[in-house]
Amino acid sequence: MDLTRLSDSERLVAEQAVLTLRALEQAAATAPYGKGLATLEAVIHDKGFEHLRNMLSVASASRPEAQKKGSASSDVPAERNSNSRRCCL
Repeated sequence: MDLTRLSDSERLVAEQAVLTLRALEQAAATAPYGKGLATLEAVIHDKGFEHLRNMLSVASASRPEAQKKGSASSDVPAERNSNSRRCCL
């Protein structure tokens, strides 16, 4: 990947990814003994989801058709012949 050829939005996303990685590295270095994974998960919950929300915002802002009208949630009919009950019994 040629980083010099990134668009402005791609550069922004790449910079945010680097900041998220730096936050993870800092958390890993300073996490209390026995709390490393929990500390890293907290960083991902904070910085990682923020990063994903920013990417979603950038992508949807650049594509008007991505901003559909209507409810964000709706009923989804279940399949009639679903085998989901057999899975775990």
